[in-house]
Amino acid sequence: MSDAPSSSTELTPVLKGIRGELTFTTTSRGPMTAWVTLVDKADLSVAARALKMVGARLSVITAFVRDASGANPLAYLFDVDGANVTLRVRVAPGDAVETLVPMFRNADWLERELMELFDIQVSGRANSPRLFLDESVDAHVMDRLVPLSVLANAASTEVLFQRIAETGEG
Repeated sequence: MSDAPSSSTELTPVLKGIRGELTFTTTSRGPMTAWVTLVDKADLSVAARALKMVGARLSVITAFVRDASGANPLAYLFDVDGANVTLRVRVAPGDAVETLVPMFRNADWLERELMELFDIQVSGRANSPRLFLDESVDAHVMDRLVPLSVLANAASTEVLFQRIAETGEG
């Protein structure tokens, strides 16, 4: 028998106990979808532990391109008995986010991707070899790429060339 909550009414108190801005949707036809924007990156392991206690599974960690301040927004997506819970956190340049590997073993691969492709530091874990890129390639390679969404939405070549100029490539 699972300890996971059987309904959104059982998950809601757990979410409200996480330090951050909570938004969620519930419908009579499907599971809850919730987003928690954490107050501080240090709250990540506490929030993940609270979700683990109610049977959460870590599905994916997504890093987004650095914002105007240079911080990387991260989204940690969890499944809790069919409900989707996303923890959002920002990691400033030079800062690190704590590893979730002790709670979620599958975080190992996901965190290694963050370190390799986005140059996001993850504290509390051993230095692992790269997954994809040769050691000669800069760790923050994703910052220099032009996202497909920008390419596809470039109504004019000016937008595309401006993005390329920002990356310093070409």
